Amino acid sequence: MNPAPPNKNRLKDAVNSVPVPDDLAGRLRSQIQARGLPSGGRDRLKSAVKNVPVPASLDSRIPIPGALPTWRWLPRLAPVFVVAGVLAALGTAYQFGHLRLTKASQDAYIASVSSHLGALMRIGLRDHIHCSVFRKYPKNPPTAEEILNPRFEKGVKPMSPQYAGLIPIVRSLVPEDYRMTLAHQCTYNGREYIHLSLKDESNMLSLVMTRKVNGESFRAESLLPALNESGIPMYQAGVQRFQISAFETTDYLVYFISDLGQRRNTDLMLALAPPVKGFLAKLEL
Repeated sequence: MNPAPPNKNRLKDAVNSVPVPDDLAGRLRSQIQARGLPSGGRDRLKSAVKNVPVPASLDSRIPIPGALPTWRWLPRLAPVFVVAGVLAALGTAYQFGHLRLTKASQDAYIASVSSHLGALMRIGLRDHIHCSVFRKYPKNPPTAEEILNPRFEKGVKPMSPQYAGLIPIVRSLVPEDYRMTLAHQCTYNGREYIHLSLKDESNMLSLVMTRKVNGESFRAESLLPALNESGIPMYQAGVQRFQISAFETTDYLVYFISDLGQRRNTDLMLALAPPVKGFLAKLEL
């Protein structure tokens, strides 16, 4: 005689291990006694059993062969949750400008984030992201002499002597733990900029200047200054992690951009604005 298949034995054992409620057993006995068991009694027994309603809770008490308890299969889903979390984090990082490895993806991010600003505020933010955020920095910060050396960075135009005087102004007013990482003249989207950038272990800031074209002016855009310091109207905006403070001179639009909070960004601009405006005024004579 062939032994019963293993799965069938396990099922029988599982069913036999489930205690039958007393009230269910009593109802079964009543049905059997009422119907009796003459010839064909087996069929009547089946009918009697089928006529007794099964408590809803009984199904949940019969274990399914091969099935794992909930507490045992939940750990198997842990890798799925980890992968989902990593993908969500990567998506957020990409949305905020990280992991943009190609020029096309970087330009797309710059266009997207700057579209939330007014036309003049976009000008400074675009260059800050293009030159500072997406730049690969050397492990050791360059010296002032290296920054001004034409051979310091391939393909980058160093700051011309007429703007070199901005370097000591910025260094003297920005906290000492910020290292100057670049001071150059650059072009983005056909526009020329003078750009100084500094960073510490976790934050980055830029002083960005560009000559006005086609009558550009914050006043012409009917923008209201956020504050007025030393007779210099200052304008402010913010998008994502970037804070922007700006002012203008006769010939230049000037921006101070950072990932600091608005208050700290404003405080640094208040310190820088008078000497920077005075420096540029001498070039405008």
